[in-house]
Amino acid sequence: MSVSSRGKAGEGGAGGAVRPRPGGRSARVRRTVLDAVVGLLSEGGARAVTITEVARRSGVNASSIYRRWRSVDALILDAAQDLSLDAIEVADTGCLEGDLCATVTSVAAFLRTDLGVAMARALIDAPTEVLERLADWPQFWAARLLRFEPVFARAVARGELGDDVDRSAIASIGEVIAAQIYFRALFRREEIDDDAARLIVRRALAAAELS
Repeated sequence: MSVSSRGKAGEGGAGGAVRPRPGGRSARVRRTVLDAVVGLLSEGGARAVTITEVARRSGVNASSIYRRWRSVDALILDAAQDLSLDAIEVADTGCLEGDLCATVTSVAAFLRTDLGVAMARALIDAPTEVLERLADWPQFWAARLLRFEPVFARAVARGELGDDVDRSAIASIGEVIAAQIYFRALFRREEIDDDAARLIVRRALAAAELS
């Protein structure tokens, strides 16, 4: 049994075409610049990130950085696309609720770090024109929501769910979970403990009529 591929999310932006990242030297320059951004965010939050400082730390000319990203917001958001995927652990605890709770806890822990706060604020406050300049932005949230797919595939394999759970349902559950985490962690400044994580997960599953 496997999770159905109906309603695939994140297969492309407008017109369904996935825009690939540049390769070769351009990719190496991008990686060097974004590593510098992540380092600055970790050390001093969003205030520490300036094009001048990123240029100094990365060794890439400031004019080249500005020509490609145009603003600090775009730099932070581009770094967020890479880092936030790696920062979240999708655990295998042996049951669907446990897996989802562990993921909630992992996301909440990341959002408590200086780096997590800086990136979340950048995502929330980003102007539309900045998002439009990021080649892969249409796939940003889709990629994150699809991180839940292995969790549901394991639940299907264990017999906890039928094999008719499609990607659109998984994405909807992910959206409900993400909305609750971001609201509690960033706006209410609450610590999401095990009980809170369980409540978040049960609300999301109930909304999808899977509880």
